[in-house]
Amino acid sequence: MTFSLVAAIKKNLNFIAILLVITVIGYIFSLSNSFVWDDEQFIYNNEYVKNFQIKKILTENTVAGAGETSTYYRPLTTLSFAFDHAIWGLNPFGFHLTNTLLHLGTGLFLFFYLRILRFSRITSLVISSIFLIHPLQTEAVVYANSRGDSMYSFWAMLSLLSYALLLIKKYPKIIIYDLELTYGKIALFCTTIFGYAFAILSKEIGIATLGLLAISLLFVNIQNKKVSFKTVLQKTLENKLATVTVLTTILIACLYLFFRTSIIAIPTTQNQFFAGTSYGESMYVRLHTFTQAIWTYFGLIIVPYPLHMERTLAILEQPVSTYLIATIVLCISLGFFSVLEYKKSKTIYIAFGTMWFFSMLVPVSGIIPVNGFIYEHWLYLPIIGFCIALYGLFNTVTPRKYIDPLKNVLQGILILILFLYSILTIRQNYIWGDPIRFYNYTLQFSQSARLHNNLAMAYAENGDYQNAIEQYTKAIALGDYYPQSHHNLGNTYLAIGEVELAKKEFSTAIRMNENFMPSYIPLIKIFLQEQSYENAITLVDKLIATSPQNIELQNLRSQIKELQQK
Repeated sequence: MTFSLVAAIKKNLNFIAILLVITVIGYIFSLSNSFVWDDEQFIYNNEYVKNFQIKKILTENTVAGAGETSTYYRPLTTLSFAFDHAIWGLNPFGFHLTNTLLHLGTGLFLFFYLRILRFSRITSLVISSIFLIHPLQTEAVVYANSRGDSMYSFWAMLSLLSYALLLIKKYPKIIIYDLELTYGKIALFCTTIFGYAFAILSKEIGIATLGLLAISLLFVNIQNKKVSFKTVLQKTLENKLATVTVLTTILIACLYLFFRTSIIAIPTTQNQFFAGTSYGESMYVRLHTFTQAIWTYFGLIIVPYPLHMERTLAILEQPVSTYLIATIVLCISLGFFSVLEYKKSKTIYIAFGTMWFFSMLVPVSGIIPVNGFIYEHWLYLPIIGFCIALYGLFNTVTPRKYIDPLKNVLQGILILILFLYSILTIRQNYIWGDPIRFYNYTLQFSQSARLHNNLAMAYAENGDYQNAIEQYTKAIALGDYYPQSHHNLGNTYLAIGEVELAKKEFSTAIRMNENFMPSYIPLIKIFLQEQSYENAITLVDKLIATSPQNIELQNLRSQIKELQQK
């Protein structure tokens, strides 16, 4: 069965306009925001981005272009940064514009995906609106480097949209004068597969989209039908192309993992952050701690205030906790209400939303150690599942005779909620708009060496060197394990003419990590000014050992030798 794509868009044009206006209201002011946080290593100090080095982007970790190592492999996101840089240079406006457009595109795909699954227009609009304007989403949208979230979600929702069309066998057609183009089953299959692959290559968590494809298959086969599990399985197997699609995505996920771990040797785990701790050594401790995160997430979705970047949780080492008990009770309750919903109306919104929520949080649940316990942007796609499950719960526990009379009241409440969410989103955009404002705000909730170091860098960029020195000193006092702090402090001392203090800090940075290359060149320059040629040659030789083909370093060594002989 085919349908006109243009007619479908025209039919929903008012809803599209509402979603567009909501996005503009929430994010128009963020377009003038500055770069902040890790934008330095991912964007403006990343040589692979600035020089559009495609081969390097595709075969090395995401921050290799900034001279650093990580377990991140997000080539498609990094390529998008390179495209932005080619167009806009280092003007943050272009980067924020791309993020906002990706966010809007994801919201529009979500709306049509829900409509294909036969959610009502109003329900689809409300869920998509909450997705677009919820304050929790600001971290994923206004933080330029967090593009991985909006980008993987864009491709994931495109994959889900095309897969849903494939499942219900509806094929879009476009009529251009006398030419009719039909987007058939093979095209939908390819869009689903490529969308999934692009989601993974945008951000690692995109691999979990596989779970959303699987539950979409279940939803279509069960929703509004009196069927048994045997019938669902039979229908699934009968729809060979739908089954082949899921199997192909599994193959893509396996190939991706093989490529990054065995071919380009980028590990998937970040256990080094918790090495030697109970959290790093015990999966039970990690999953137990995750139960605490679940309830924090629920609180943030319902009452998104205050929001901030540096969240942490207490590691739950005991066998049982109230969080674990509450989570078990929650799962049992959701199972009970899911069965009740199906018996009452033959719908599975609660089960569908619950599986959506948890399947998208599996990669950050602690099964594989990552670089933190909890982040607001990890809720970027899971929030959709929360809304769907809440919608199902409302329909299940509310007697039918009260649903219609409550509609006007609910509409008023929803409008008020969206208004409050938009105010909080604009507020978050303002906080993220200026680095000094952002770091000072975040320091109210977390005193970390990294935050003080980043605040110091912001002060230094503004020429406020005294405040910069004060913040670098605090960063070092809180945690003296970042050579960057000493390097940055050395640069600040150079700026105010304190050469001896600068030399000490550069030397400390190198002593902490001999492979920390940024400190070598300024220290070499200081040694040359002092005519300490032997020390300068020693440092140049270390650099040559790491880059033996570097002609500039060879020439520098020859020049220093000539100066030494004079």
